[in-house]
Amino acid sequence: MFDRGLRGKIAVVTGAAHGIGRACALALAEEGATMALLDLDDPASHAVADVEQGIRSAGVESAYWQADITNPEQVRNAMAGIQSRFGEVDILVNNAGKGRAPAPLEEITDDVWNEVVALNLTGAMLCARAVVAGMKRKGWGRIVNMSSIAARGRGESPNISYASAKAGLLGFTQQLALEVGRYGVTVNAVAPGGILSGRVVARWAAKSEAEQARTTDAIPLRRIGRPEEVARAVVFLASNDASYITGITLDVNGGRAF
Repeated sequence: MFDRGLRGKIAVVTGAAHGIGRACALALAEEGATMALLDLDDPASHAVADVEQGIRSAGVESAYWQADITNPEQVRNAMAGIQSRFGEVDILVNNAGKGRAPAPLEEITDDVWNEVVALNLTGAMLCARAVVAGMKRKGWGRIVNMSSIAARGRGESPNISYASAKAGLLGFTQQLALEVGRYGVTVNAVAPGGILSGRVVARWAAKSEAEQARTTDAIPLRRIGRPEEVARAVVFLASNDASYITGITLDVNGGRAF
């Protein structure tokens, strides 16, 4: 197997129990990374058991922390637990995120705005802040932030709070890359387009054939993406293959124009 330099690295994935986060955790495990998983699911849930079984099948160690990434104390406690068990974090994948139903700006409440920005932007900052000092001490680190095609203004009617938060994540990525590059730490983002994972699966199935065709006709590859295709991009940015890449956003959207 081609060695991407990830064997033995300590990798954290947030939102790891489902969808793209699950795919990222499994893909990193296949490359030999020790996996620390964060999500809100009960540790005894089927989803957590499923992803942990997949990681064990790859022959590497994993552990799960139930944590709300919008809560600074829970983030600190989870990262301290990870460091105590495995050592300082090498790779952070800030995947956790969620939108809300589309609505005009005048109908978006303060609570909705704050909730969406906290989960999709502030949570990534809290997790990065908790691990970046250790990465700087080691002189090596990879942070990959999960943005969205919505950040480019091309999402299918996203809530403006989600698009704004995901766009903010691109600015966070660039600025943090400038700040930590001298320490051997890279910071990049991935911006998926339509991906058949999580809530998207049910929404896609509910569309008529004509509605599905209108969506895929706007994508040069003429199909919706899979979580595994996003995960491969994340693995690339976390690997030694991307050792001279930082501050960029890698679009995984089937060629959909901006």
